[in-house]
Order: sequence, then structure tokens, then C-alpha cells
Amino acid sequence: MKSNIAKFIFSFSFLIFANCYFNPLVNSIVSPEKPEDADPLTITGIAAAMLSPQIVQITGQIVDANGLAVVNGNLTILTRTNPIDGLSESFSLNSAGRFFIQLSTGETRIRVDQSSVELFTFTFTISGPGMISISNKSLTGPEILNLEFYQTGFTPSYFDILSMNPFDKATFTTWPSTIQISFSEDLELPSNMQNFLDANVFTSPTITMDGSGSSIINNNILEIWNSSGFQIGANTYSFGSGILSISGKKLSPRTITFTCNSPCNPP
Repeated sequence: MKSNIAKFIFSFSFLIFANCYFNPLVNSIVSPEKPEDADPLTITGIAAAMLSPQIVQITGQIVDANGLAVVNGNLTILTRTNPIDGLSESFSLNSAGRFFIQLSTGETRIRVDQSSVELFTFTFTISGPGMISISNKSLTGPEILNLEFYQTGFTPSYFDILSMNPFDKATFTTWPSTIQISFSEDLELPSNMQNFLDANVFTSPTITMDGSGSSIINNNILEIWNSSGFQIGANTYSFGSGILSISGKKLSPRTITFTCNSPCNPP
């Protein structure tokens, strides 16, 4: 009898204790939470950090409406939502139309010029390191390609496509017998051209490329002979990072599009 009474008292006490511990009101008294202002990463602190302007370094390649690199062009900053001391107001494009610039987070409106002639304007919106979008382009044709963030104190080097013949977005009714792609550096010569084309040039719809006729011209121009497979409408060529410069750089990926209108005759 005494044993049963003892068990009842123990069980009843445990229930009271458990109920008090897990009751939010009681628990706040028994085990009070750490005050918010004691934590350096409070919600307010995080929000303030996100809103604080930061400096970021960005690179990319600018091409005109024909897909040609804007060689030795110039970028001019028109407006910034977050001005920071020390940022330049203009930047020169290199011989591949590529820029390496420091910008502040927020919105930056930029003008692109070549030979003192305005090509187009656009806006970068940078939410933070690694987060960027492009909007408000004054023309739809030109593009800003392969945007990347890079570290302070380090300027990366790139291998880019400079031009193509026919031009990107060209339209014709007779398919060209060859397509020529010009690169910013000399190409690493492939040991087997057909294998090289099959592994690194992707087409949609599938276009048969003639490796026996294709070649490297002047070390930096890839001439592709086409056999068959092109169709009425859009035909795309995508060039992958497996294409290397003679110095070992991987190609910045690029896609070009040709439109073949009816009757879309063979070359």
C-alpha cells in the first residue's frame, strides 16, 4: 500500500514539473531567453548589413547587335543609387570587348560608347556579391555576356569569341557553306578536327559538320564546313569551354543563332 502511494506521488510531481517546463509562460520564468540585443546578428543587424553599400568587382563581355565584341569601347557611369568614394566614373573595354570594373551594390546606369558613338545604355542591379541582374536596355540587340564576380586584388584572364561570319542573328534563304568564328587568342590546334567539332560545337537542330573540310585559319579563326541538317527557322551553334587557347585558357561559353528562311536552300 505504501509503495503504491509513493508511486502516485512521484508520478503526480513529475507531471506538474513537465507541464511547468514546457509551458511557454512558465518556461520564460524558469529559463529566460537571452535578450535580443545581446546577439550581434539580430534581425535588425542583418537587415542593416544588407542595406549597407558594398564594393564588388565584376567582369563581362559586351557585344553589339551583330554579336561582335565592342573592341576598345568605353563604359560611362550615368547614375548610381549608392555612390561610394573611390569608384571610377568610366572604364575602358579591352581588345575582346571585356570590362573589369568596381561597382557598388544597388542600381548603376551605364552607357556604352565605341569611337565616341553611343551604342546603348543599360542598368545593373546588384543585390550583393554574386547577385546581379540587367534591365532597362535601350536597345534589344546588344548583349552583356558571361558576367562574373572576381576577387579584389586579382584580375582574371579570359578567352572570348570576337566575331563570326555570318553575323550572329543573320537571316538568309541559302545556307552558308562555311561559318567562321574568330577568337581573342590563338587556338590550341586539335589533333582530330571531326572529334573536336563533335565534342565542342553543339547545334540545334543537329547540323552535320564536315571535319575534313573544317580548319584553323591564321591560328585564331575556326572555319566550319556545314554538310546538312539546317532547317527553316532558327539554327543555333553553341561553343563550349572545351575549346582552349594555345595558352590553356578555356573559352567563355557562347551561343550564336542564324535564321534560314524559306526555301532555305543548301549551299
